[in-house]
Amino acid sequence: MNLLGGMDTATSGEIMVNGRNITTMNERELTEYRGKAVGFVFQFYNLIPNLTAEENVDFAAEFTDKPHSAKEVLSMVGLDDRLSHFPSQLSGGEQQRVAIARAIAKNPQLLLCDEPTGALDYETGKSILKLLQKINREQNKMIVLITHNSLIAPVADRVIKMKSGRVEYMIRNEEPQSVEGIEW
Repeated sequence: MNLLGGMDTATSGEIMVNGRNITTMNERELTEYRGKAVGFVFQFYNLIPNLTAEENVDFAAEFTDKPHSAKEVLSMVGLDDRLSHFPSQLSGGEQQRVAIARAIAKNPQLLLCDEPTGALDYETGKSILKLLQKINREQNKMIVLITHNSLIAPVADRVIKMKSGRVEYMIRNEEPQSVEGIEW
């Protein structure tokens, strides 16, 4: 995830994202790439504690050209009634949804999601997966979802199984299921 997001530097090989080799980018280009092309959903949220939910989302959207409104994406993740709450006033699941909204608001080509349903209850987790699948299908965005929950794999177009930092296998799912069709 850190390599795809341009936060770590590859020691060998190339990383191609939308036809661009990010391993040859200088620091300024990497900063622009991270700011405009990539939306990060961190496992531990990384919200700014003295900003409200809406302000956290707005802050991230300032770094891109065509952002979605904070109110719109917070509504998409079911938090339209929590806009003015600070992270300390939100549950872990609500904080996770603010982090997801923050990434979506940037309107990036690539969403990197590290355990985006980890702190969510079953129904909320399914609604977030449906939202990510909809964004992928309708807006043609690439979503890389990192999870330990292998039961989510049937909804993916491609599954890459990692073990001890190495690719164990990679499969293309010719007929991905809808989120409604999976249980975990």
